[in-house]
Amino acid sequence: MISRCGEAALTSADSQVAAPSIYWEARARRFALRTRGLAAVCSYGMPWLYNTAIDLCQRRALAPWLIGRSNARTLDVGCGIGRWSLRLAARGMAVTGIDLSDCMLQCARERAGKRQLTCSFLKADATDLRLNRCFDLVLSVTVLQHIVDPDQAARSIVNLATHVAPKGELVLLEAAPARDSRRCDSSTFRARTLDWYRGALARAGMRVDAVRGVDPFPLKRVMLPYYQRMVAPLAVLSANAVAAISLPLDWTLAPYFRERSWHKVIVARWASEHSS
Repeated sequence: MISRCGEAALTSADSQVAAPSIYWEARARRFALRTRGLAAVCSYGMPWLYNTAIDLCQRRALAPWLIGRSNARTLDVGCGIGRWSLRLAARGMAVTGIDLSDCMLQCARERAGKRQLTCSFLKADATDLRLNRCFDLVLSVTVLQHIVDPDQAARSIVNLATHVAPKGELVLLEAAPARDSRRCDSSTFRARTLDWYRGALARAGMRVDAVRGVDPFPLKRVMLPYYQRMVAPLAVLSANAVAAISLPLDWTLAPYFRERSWHKVIVARWASEHSS
């Protein structure tokens, strides 16, 4: 069963999670080992094509900031199954991935081993992150939107910033609509506006250097509220049809319609000369 915004509906027991680590561990155990594991790290439990479309649009939106960085010290926050860590390591970066879930981390290690890639994977929490080292690139993809308490989310941004080297970059990809919207909020998800991120980054001493759209075409957001009401075969067919229609449009329009995008890439640097 799928919730209004594509997150797999939790059972009554699941909904009473004691901590985010429990939620992510359950999510990982359910989906991390299926096909490419995208249902664990993209839209929870959605069909393969739907999550593949999300992955492709995210890859396109992030590409300008993930290329040409050979040997860069990189921190992948909420690394999950290693989706980004492995891609960055394959490009010659020195990657450290962190996650809350032991299952996610084990899956990431196994995937790295199979591809003979060297990555360091650690169990850590963005809300209390203290690695005592800095990175040229700190990447966080759809992590902050799952920290529902706004104070904890803002504190996490400060924590991420403290791990950015003086001339490094913090690259976020998060649900960041232009206007405040609560329609997709849940016990595990909060959408915060782009202005909220600008303010939180400014308070952390960082300035936003670039913003890029990810998914401006609204068909997914039109379909999702009805998804859980459909019988399973129709739901899967609808989700895959929406993905097939949306992918080429999101792919083409994202660079030009950033304000209309639900998700955005937000790139930040230190606002002034900073020493670690």
